[in-house]
Amino acid sequence: LNLEKDGTVMRATAVFGDAYEGPPGCVHGGYVAAAFDEVLGSAQSLGGRPGMTGRLTVHYRSPTPLRTELRFAGWVDRVEGRKTFTLGTLYAGDRLCAEAEGLFIAIDVRRYMELRRERDERFGTPSAPADS
Repeated sequence: LNLEKDGTVMRATAVFGDAYEGPPGCVHGGYVAAAFDEVLGSAQSLGGRPGMTGRLTVHYRSPTPLRTELRFAGWVDRVEGRKTFTLGTLYAGDRLCAEAEGLFIAIDVRRYMELRRERDERFGTPSAPADS
């Protein structure tokens, strides 16, 4: 996924190859769901409230083609206390392939930092992405 912030919308593009095939010529729905989790999770974090996925619902509207540029969009619908509700779409050209709804639960910043520290102690500090 190539993620890009566009105001209050998180946009992403992807091309899924043969390794991601479910039905013949189509992306497996599990990979579509994983991509939505990343896009919607990134959208909810734009507000500076780190959170974890509480629920992700994907509505598959039409088959998602392999080897085709796909366009994802995700945005925050509303915030209620610690809950951030997100929405998203997936298009292949003009065709709507899927829509998603996500619920993310904000975690305390101290707990978030504690999780990062535990990760770094266990696995070491993650390396920077190759393009940074």
